[in-house]
Amino acid sequence: MNRRELLAAGGLAGGGLLSGCATGPAQADPLRGEALLRDVETYVGFGVHRSGGPGDVATSNWLASRWRSLGYQVEQESYDIPNSDASVAALAAGAENFPGFAQPPIVTTGAGGLKAALALWDRVSPGGVAGRIAIVHVPRPPGAASPGAAYRAAFAEAQAAGAVAIVAAISGPSGDIVAINTPVDLKPGLPILALGERELPRLQSAMAAGGEAVLRIEGPGGMRRASNTIARHGETGPWLIVSTPQSGWFTCGGERGPGVAISLALSEWALRQKFPCRLLFVGTSGHEWTDFGAHQFHKTSAPEPDDTALWFHLGASFAARGYEETAQGPRPLEVANPVRSLMVSNGLLEATRTAFAGQAGIEAPMAADGRTALGETRLVIEEGYPVLAGFWGAHALFHTPQDDARATTPQILETVARAVAKVIERGVKT
Repeated sequence: MNRRELLAAGGLAGGGLLSGCATGPAQADPLRGEALLRDVETYVGFGVHRSGGPGDVATSNWLASRWRSLGYQVEQESYDIPNSDASVAALAAGAENFPGFAQPPIVTTGAGGLKAALALWDRVSPGGVAGRIAIVHVPRPPGAASPGAAYRAAFAEAQAAGAVAIVAAISGPSGDIVAINTPVDLKPGLPILALGERELPRLQSAMAAGGEAVLRIEGPGGMRRASNTIARHGETGPWLIVSTPQSGWFTCGGERGPGVAISLALSEWALRQKFPCRLLFVGTSGHEWTDFGAHQFHKTSAPEPDDTALWFHLGASFAARGYEETAQGPRPLEVANPVRSLMVSNGLLEATRTAFAGQAGIEAPMAADGRTALGETRLVIEEGYPVLAGFWGAHALFHTPQDDARATTPQILETVARAVAKVIERGVKT
């Protein structure tokens, strides 16, 4: 019997398992918006959430402590992940300095930096970047999120054209740095410094001034440990699984905060419902490395599909604010971000439409389809879980340093959390 079979049978064998303690004091209503926002603020307060870094480790330990206090049995499943922090990431060109973000997979330049002239990369005539630091900019359609896949293709083309390094002015609604998710097995190419799109005019001026620029990207490099935090409760019945990613490039207030906060609230709420099933809540690290932690969970710890009553995945930006794009940057609105998607299994379509009625972007959920699903919802569909629901999305501050707790509100959080709870009530009875 393998580990997943043991788990599906109700066993909790395996190293690293921490016994749950007595149930702690409960909130009057864990789905209240004010309580949810406090948890988003706590999460953001841990700092940058890159996998295996201090903020991510603090998040794992906080989740474990909260779940143990409710009486869950907690396991922290660890694995190696690339270190995505840099001690130095900046470009100097003449009198101008451009601090930025070392886009993984990180290629260092050494302490002295890499010296070369700047050149603007152009897909039509790419040869002009040979032997130079290529300035890469890919415009986005108005109102769209940052085109990360287009940048990956441009990086490869600039390298093939002979560029020695890349400075990317990445387009996005905020004008700020936008980090790009990275396959964990992507082979390192060139040193890449990511800047915000608003720096493009200054970069072009520095290029026009001529002379050599100095790019510095320094370590530490290597690998570090990240953890999925898994909480289980109950001894009989099929599993109710609620998953959410906990890691990301920056503080991730609107991207990851709602999933973390609502997952914690649902774990308390579900205990009170006396559902005829076992409960499993999981926060996965490694998300920005193209769902690496979720893949690990599916391989080693996820119950089998035929022993699962419902899997609800709380993905990205599903309870963030909407923003209006202005000449001064995104203006926060009191309404929810509409750039979000909800995909559910066929048996849940009617219940989900009712629960999310009037919620822009998710009031008309899509039928589950692995060919069009994004994020970690796709993994749940591909593995054949019969009853499922999952979010994904992007908001104006997605993957930027500006994404803090102000990117959501109590009302938005509570409205979505109560709708999720209604779908869970229906789903465990399907």
